[in-house]
Amino acid sequence: MSSQVEQWLRVQSPSLLALLLIALPMFVIDSMAAESLSARDQGYLKDIGRLNVLQIEASELAVVKSSNENVREFAREVVKEHMQLGEELKLLAQHKHAKLPKEPSLWQKAKFRNLSSKDGAEFDQSYAKSIGVKTQEETVKLLEKVASRADDPDLKAFALQHLPSPESSLETAKALLAVIQATEDE
Repeated sequence: MSSQVEQWLRVQSPSLLALLLIALPMFVIDSMAAESLSARDQGYLKDIGRLNVLQIEASELAVVKSSNENVREFAREVVKEHMQLGEELKLLAQHKHAKLPKEPSLWQKAKFRNLSSKDGAEFDQSYAKSIGVKTQEETVKLLEKVASRADDPDLKAFALQHLPSPESSLETAKALLAVIQATEDE
């Protein structure tokens, strides 16, 4: 029996090798194409990642530095939401063979440094305005853009899934800023 197998392999091995050489690259290309992102979508993923890191870092600072319990509570909620978003974003990036930035952009770092240089009521107002309102607005606009313009259906679905959270946080931030500003006016 082993001689029959050996003879069959000798006869068929060139055909099997040719089939393998033709089919394997097709499978590899198909799997890579299904998992990779276009350059534009990679940019969207990185933009979401950078904004997420900024919001976590600035909100962690607010939890420690703010003298206003409302600001600290809002910041804790932002950290919680964005840590979850970050974990899901990391899984999506791994699935798509993309790398996420580990830090904010240079502009975002400058925004953080400016915030961290403030204290007391000035810090609270600056956090509520720059991170609470403006950065949440940026996040909402970015996720809306990704949901409508991304090429990758998984990235679009991610944006749509996570859009309600920053929209809600934006409304809360606007209310928080209004309370802070009203308190200063008194």
